[in-house]
Amino acid sequence: MTRFNFKKLVMVAILGLFLFGMVGIINAQQVLPKGGDSFTTAVKLEPGSYQGGSIESKEAEYFYLTGVELGQEISIRGTFTPASSNAGAEAVLVLYDEDGTKLAEKVEAAYETVLLTISSVHRGTATDKFYIKAGSGLFDIDSFSLEVTLKAAPTRGPGEQVVATATPAVTAGVPQDASAGGSNWVLIAGAVVVLVIIGIVAYFLLRKKQ
Repeated sequence: MTRFNFKKLVMVAILGLFLFGMVGIINAQQVLPKGGDSFTTAVKLEPGSYQGGSIESKEAEYFYLTGVELGQEISIRGTFTPASSNAGAEAVLVLYDEDGTKLAEKVEAAYETVLLTISSVHRGTATDKFYIKAGSGLFDIDSFSLEVTLKAAPTRGPGEQVVATATPAVTAGVPQDASAGGSNWVLIAGAVVVLVIIGIVAYFLLRKKQ
């Protein structure tokens, strides 16, 4: 009679959880296409989460959005990782309208990961097209990601004007609206699964030592 092997069952379960977690993390973000080097060569993006590659010092990549409805707020969150922790990097994130008018901008330098968030409301201009610039003001960037969301404009009181704003950098990966919520929850679930697996492995290693 074959003896039930509990350890093998646990290992199979751990492997399954690990694969599930990794698939969740990978699928949470799309691959960001290489952006253009100007407004003319900008690459189209849809709302969503994207993982991009490297950016050389003082270089930038351009993207654009279309179909933005009147009253919608465009929110862009960028995460920039310096190529060297010794030099750091100066990350740049800018939003323009179709005429090239700057609507929101954030520039920040750090030795570690830089998190930037900018936003602006479609205020009734004739265009529904907007440009995004992501780049480095100084030193190379090893990789960067963009999270682009569209949401209804904040409620304004009587007589208040809708103005473009640049919001402070965020440090938490909390989705800002339903359009990006699905991918963020998949990412969170994947990360939790990976942490659980690490805990289980550590537990059995400690038991084995005892």
